[in-house]
Amino acid sequence: MDLASGELRRDGIRVKLQEQPFQVLLALLERPQEVVTREELQNRLWSGDTTTDFDRGLNKAISRLRDALRDDAAHPRFIATLPQRGYRWLEPVEMVPSHHQTQLTPPPPAAPAFPRRRLLYQGASLVAVSVGGLVAYRSFGRLPKIQSIAVLPLDDVSPGPKLEYFSDGMTEELIAEISRITSLRVISRTSVMRYKTGARKPVPEIARELNVDAVLEGTVALSGSRVRITVELIQARDERHLWSERYVRDLADTLTLQGEVAGRIANEIRIQLTPEEQTRFAHARPVDPAAHDAYLKGLYFYFKLIPGLNKSIESFEEAIRLDPGQADAHAGLAQALADAALYGIRPPKTAMPAARAAAFQALRLDASNANAHRVLADIQKGYDWELNGAALKYRRALQLNPNQMLSHFRYADCLSRMERHDDALAEAELGRQLNPLAPMSHGFHAMILFRSRRFDDALDAARQSLELDPVFVNALWWQGMSYAGKRDYSAAISCLTKAIGIDDNPLFRALRGNVYGLAGDRSKAIQVIEEHTREEASRRRYISPMDFAILHAGLGDSDPAFRRLEEAYQARSLRIHELTFMYFDRIRSDARYPEFARRVGLPA
Repeated sequence: MDLASGELRRDGIRVKLQEQPFQVLLALLERPQEVVTREELQNRLWSGDTTTDFDRGLNKAISRLRDALRDDAAHPRFIATLPQRGYRWLEPVEMVPSHHQTQLTPPPPAAPAFPRRRLLYQGASLVAVSVGGLVAYRSFGRLPKIQSIAVLPLDDVSPGPKLEYFSDGMTEELIAEISRITSLRVISRTSVMRYKTGARKPVPEIARELNVDAVLEGTVALSGSRVRITVELIQARDERHLWSERYVRDLADTLTLQGEVAGRIANEIRIQLTPEEQTRFAHARPVDPAAHDAYLKGLYFYFKLIPGLNKSIESFEEAIRLDPGQADAHAGLAQALADAALYGIRPPKTAMPAARAAAFQALRLDASNANAHRVLADIQKGYDWELNGAALKYRRALQLNPNQMLSHFRYADCLSRMERHDDALAEAELGRQLNPLAPMSHGFHAMILFRSRRFDDALDAARQSLELDPVFVNALWWQGMSYAGKRDYSAAISCLTKAIGIDDNPLFRALRGNVYGLAGDRSKAIQVIEEHTREEASRRRYISPMDFAILHAGLGDSDPAFRRLEEAYQARSLRIHELTFMYFDRIRSDARYPEFARRVGLPA
């Protein structure tokens, strides 16, 4: 039996088996043809867990063990279930002296990879066990090199009502903490959350989809003022168990707990932490439990995007009221305010200064907060229109945390505005590698390609995004306007009409009106202008001056287009850099164009 790696072999071929199923097998083999009770297994493997934790863990372990043994619960050959009592190993077990296996057991290395398990079994003689064609033995292998990891959504096994925001928030915090290990590639939240619902795929399949070397999975439970996290690190290629641990802490010590997990993972996979990383993981400050709860709600609503941003802002503000010293809450408020301005939910002239103040406060509390640095870069790019300064801040954010998918994408956006399109595509690819299964990754790629006027490539990227999510409106946006760039106006109108059917946004209607104008259908373009003008007058909802500018530019009407662009300038519109897009090609020859571009910080 391979005590170091939990390895099982059938006729010389390795059978994949994780740690807990392996330990259950060991308990059964120690007492063949006897009943091993559920209570004995709980005391041995799940001591201290709740009944829910234990039942779930044991059922999962037995199921995986039967799969490995090709056993049938209804007609068992190896493992019999005694309802409400336990399990019995049915086959006889032959013990083979350890010297028969000497050719399989080279001397152990000076520093074995799994010291915890070595201590557990020290003094045990090495044996080979032959059971119905199965052979298990001990070997000493080298620890695999792990350079990338995915943290799967933590399962909520709390004894009371399930709190989705809590389990999702704890997952996000754990990803964020591990992401601070700069030499480890960590998959972003958006991609791993796809594995939250439905039957969990096998680890090797998940690893192939995410292109990672290892997977961290586990559970979280909240009980009163205590939180328990159980985590298991698994090598992706062969599902080899590398390490597992259970942590029980007061809610006030949540950040300390997550720092411990990140530091332990680095130790187990032999990654050398920088002095800054070591300090960070070792000295996390205690948090106010109520403030931390409000912070987790803020994260939960933030990842709902447009529908959740206002609730996200309220939750972060509540977290700050309860605990003004929580840097992450200030950074969270900053990014929610900045995105609310970006998506037109709040006016830029009020939201962006408030976002800047929150980001600066986060940095006063923690100068290494990468989120705060990224938000300041977003503000400098979209509100101050200082692209070179923004680029410096994005690089600082990525230096602090190279695993921030959003920092890569927003930096790529900045490079694209500077017309450094090849550099932008390379940066966007780094973000895509951290978020390979998200429609937004391919949609963002389509945007950069559209801006560089590589319309065929942009259509391919938009198609990949829509294959992942057929109703992802941003992909329809870039698909439609890429068709317009190729002068396939009927296809462009079809895509944009579909986008309007999903999200009746003034922007999408303005884009379709722009295409009507480019296609020569002046009456339909003017009809859209009139509809927007009525909505603007009624103040039923906000219509950006950029939407009017896009409509007039499609018709080639320079004077009203530049009048609306000036309104956008005065309002500090975050979309003003769309001036370089093909929407505005028909007014590009106007003498006012280069001077206006200079005023908003665009390259000559």
